[in-house]
Parts: sequence; C-alpha cells; structure tokens
Amino acid sequence: MDMQWFVSILYWMACYVLAWIVSIVCYVTNPIVVLFCDKDGELPGFLSLWQTWDNSCNPSDVVHNKQLPSWLLYDFDAHYVERIVETDELSQVNRKRWATECINDEWTLAERFRRYVCRVYWLTRNCAYGFNFWLFGRLVTPHVKVVENWHGGTLAYEAIDAETFAWMYKSTALICTVGSYVIRWNTLIGWKINTDADVDTQAMIAVRIAPAIDKIN
Repeated sequence: MDMQWFVSILYWMACYVLAWIVSIVCYVTNPIVVLFCDKDGELPGFLSLWQTWDNSCNPSDVVHNKQLPSWLLYDFDAHYVERIVETDELSQVNRKRWATECINDEWTLAERFRRYVCRVYWLTRNCAYGFNFWLFGRLVTPHVKVVENWHGGTLAYEAIDAETFAWMYKSTALICTVGSYVIRWNTLIGWKINTDADVDTQAMIAVRIAPAIDKIN
C-alpha cells in the first residue's frame, strides 16, 4: 500500500468514527426533529442535516413501496406531488433532489400520526444522511482512477481521487451458492463516488459490508 492509500484510509476512518457518533445522536433525536418539518416535509436551517439530501421527509417510496405495515401508511397521492428539483446549493456539487409539494393540507389526526411515523422511519432508515453528505462527504473531481477486477464473473472496483483523498471500494463478488439462491457481497466502503461524472461531484461517506441473496431464475 502506497502512502496516498494509507493516508486516504486513515482519513476515512477518522471521518467514519465522527459520522457514527453523529448517527447515534440522530437516531435518538429523529423523532423530535421531524416535528419541525414544514407542510412539504422540509426541515429548516441546521436541522436539514438530519434529512436526506436527495429527498424531503415525505418520500413517496415509503408509501408506494409499502415499506411499513399498511395501517401505518397514508394516502400519499391525495396530499403530495413529487418532482425532481435543482437548488443552487446542489447545483454547485452536481446533484439534484426530489421534493414533495403539499397539494392538500387537510389531515385527520390519524393521518398526521401515520405521516409522522413514516417521517421518523425514513430518517431512521437513512440516519444522519445530510451530515454524511455535506459534513463528511467529499467533492470529487471527475479524473478518478478506476481499477476493475473480475472476481468469479462479478465486478469489484476501486476508485481514488488524488486531490481529495476520496476513495471507494465496491464488490458484488460471489460468496457461495445454496440451493436455488446465490449469495454475493454487497459491499461499498469509502465514499459513494459517481465514477461517470464529468464535473466535480459531491460524494457522501459510506460503509456497507453485507451479503446480498438472490434467487436463481
């Protein structure tokens, strides 16, 4: 390992420790912070770091994909429309986000409770997302070195930015096959670098070391 990689990994480890501490704080405070959302599901000022940088606290995915039991879901389409928007802040780092606009602000008490639960779930599922993107993320240049290695027919690759010390290791390598199921790595460590970007692009810090299980067709 050369010195650049050594420094880059140490830098990531320091950032990750701090990010983990912040995540613990966010896990505890998410249920309180969502109470400050406006009708469109946006958190104000500093509190916006608790929400995902690429969405409001009312993403349609939670309802449409039934990520919670049906009795905790509300009629999203009756209250919101969702669209991709550009902001000055995100445009500077080559990113866009989804936004939800409230088209019907008439809610029953039960609906408000369900929306609250969905918001808490979303922030907990993506805990400290804003911190990980803005505070612990890196603005990566488009001249990223990409090394591709084949492992058992699957692709793993490394990327490193010599100017910002941002790097990424991603692997979907085969672990084993059990009956009709294939178990692979679902690993992403470092920063979520967009290796296809042609301008400077913000990348959030990441650590995911987990298996993925797919059924063989």
